[in-house]
Amino acid sequence: MKKFLFTILFFAASFGTASPLLAQHKSPYTLFDANGKKVSYAKMIRKLKEQDIVLFGEYHNNAIAHWLQLAVTKDLHAERQMVLGAEMFEADNQEPLNQYLAGKLSAKGLDSNARLWKNYPTDYAPLVNYAKANAIPFIATNIPRKYAAMVNKGGFTKLDSIPAEEKNG
Repeated sequence: MKKFLFTILFFAASFGTASPLLAQHKSPYTLFDANGKKVSYAKMIRKLKEQDIVLFGEYHNNAIAHWLQLAVTKDLHAERQMVLGAEMFEADNQEPLNQYLAGKLSAKGLDSNARLWKNYPTDYAPLVNYAKANAIPFIATNIPRKYAAMVNKGGFTKLDSIPAEEKNG
């Protein structure tokens, strides 16, 4: 079995006055390997192609992170099949997501039938739309809010009160 790689990406951007360093280096991000050494995008992609699973850590409200996530997805997809997953979709929103990906639900219908984050249109929709255009399965990976609220209020033992048929759904 291939190695399991967890890559942490650090992003650097300047939103004020331009610094001399950024004037010469216009990349909106800086990538580091697991040892803290700077790495090029091309080298990162070569390493990621060797992996079975790639986890992409991100700041939810960082547009550059989402842009880079889409770029990485496109470059990896050019080389292999994949399945995408995102925590911005809760598991109980899988059906509307599947319907959207299959073209049975419009973007407005997805918005009406699934709980989408405020930044979905700008930050997450491009990735979902890429998956749709390329028939890539997309998994809603987050726990439904009602179960998260149960654990928050009553601890993990509160989940024992869920009926068995609900746990299997």
